[in-house]
Amino acid sequence: MTTTTKTADGTADPPPPPPAPSRAARRRRALLGVALAAALVAVGGVGAAALVKSPAERAARTAPPPNSLLTAPVVSRVLTPSTVARAVVYPPAQFDVVPTAASAEVTGLFVSKLGVRQGDLAVAGRLLAEVSGQPLFALPGPVPAYRDLKPGSTGPDVAELQSALAGLGHGSGEDDQGSYGPGTAAAVTEFYRALGYPVPTTGATTQQAVDTARKAVDADRQTVDGLTAQKEAGATAPPPTPAPTQQPRQPRPPTGDLDRQLADARKQLADDRAALGKAEAVNGPMVPAAHVLFLPALPATVTAVNGAVGSPVSGALLSLTSGGLAVTGQLTPAQAAGVRPGMAVELLAEDSGTTAPGTVAQVGAPTTAAPAGKVITLGGSGAPAGSGPARPGAVPPGAAGPAAGAPDNQPGGQSYVPVTITPDAPLPAALNGRNVRLTVLRAKAGAPVTAVPVAAVSTDAAGRTSVTRVDPAGNRTTVPVATGVTADGLVAVTPAEGARLRDGDQVVVGK
Repeated sequence: MTTTTKTADGTADPPPPPPAPSRAARRRRALLGVALAAALVAVGGVGAAALVKSPAERAARTAPPPNSLLTAPVVSRVLTPSTVARAVVYPPAQFDVVPTAASAEVTGLFVSKLGVRQGDLAVAGRLLAEVSGQPLFALPGPVPAYRDLKPGSTGPDVAELQSALAGLGHGSGEDDQGSYGPGTAAAVTEFYRALGYPVPTTGATTQQAVDTARKAVDADRQTVDGLTAQKEAGATAPPPTPAPTQQPRQPRPPTGDLDRQLADARKQLADDRAALGKAEAVNGPMVPAAHVLFLPALPATVTAVNGAVGSPVSGALLSLTSGGLAVTGQLTPAQAAGVRPGMAVELLAEDSGTTAPGTVAQVGAPTTAAPAGKVITLGGSGAPAGSGPARPGAVPPGAAGPAAGAPDNQPGGQSYVPVTITPDAPLPAALNGRNVRLTVLRAKAGAPVTAVPVAAVSTDAAGRTSVTRVDPAGNRTTVPVATGVTADGLVAVTPAEGARLRDGDQVVVGK
């Protein structure tokens, strides 16, 4: 407790100064400072010792690791000599569909309906699109549609139409194969009604010819009937006796003249009936070439739809691929030397793991052209007569355009030997346009053999081959062997007499 004293005049005395530190306290502070300095020096020494290395330590740290052996197991497996290369999967043909007008009444082509989308399958009889009100559908057949098929038409294109319609349940009756008659006309009528569209006909000109011929036949029939009745009446009725007050009747034509007139009338009737038959034979339901796409194989895959409802048609509206996928291997000349038609192959898409077996069909001559299918244009300027104006710049139907589907990874200008592959089964659509691994199996699989990696076999100056076996303790034994078939990085080996090499043993492949 601080005590304050006052002087006589009433002022307070100042407090006394603090006492000076003792000698012991000063000594403790000096010792603490020395200890801290020593600690700092010790820490610095440890850090410096960690950074500073002797030459021996540096040499030990930078020296290479001790030698170690790389080993691989001995295996027992079937070795099939093979050649591994790359192959391209692509459609053998792409069909570009260029619509045309089915009649001169159509002055513009617009997409009025779409029946398919990209990736859809086009099956026989399915509506693909509607252009300016006219349907567009696909049917199976090797001959492209190059003309209107109508009553009276004959040929292989008529036969494929009849076969396609029969496959859809519309038979052509008693019509001869390849001849468009009444039965085929009835089948066409049924098909269009099932499709939901009016049945197209040959038009007003042929119908007018039928009407005119029918009127001529009717007139001929009346003439024949009249002359026949007149002849029968003249043969049965006696000539009347005219009354005295009546004028005499006109004499009847002689019987010979009547017979001649009747014969002429009957001949005219037969001629006009034949003309009517001909007119009717070319009149009736028809299939305009602008309506149908004959494709070699169906179903086909729709690969592109180049338009929307309401848009004008310009160029190819649809693109389709048909007939499965083709495969062409790309081998070097050295690889191709050991490949023959009939050899088994395996295809592998590495990213998806999809595999497919097949057979070598053909080994071609070296080329630099990328493997690809053909582009075939259907429609365009090849429209048949009466189907409207040709579209300028279009490719005629059936004409092969530039190659399509060339792989992006094909090196330009690099020569290779093309090998045509026939898959054992149709390839999945997912492989279209893919570059896959091709393994050609150059020999049939045999019995399992003892095999080691190729790197495990060594040859001495005398040409003797051997492998080095390593036991679990690290002991090495040289095993003389005779080598056999090589495949997949392995080589078949047969130990010399008295030597031992078993499945699972470890052999040296490197150091």
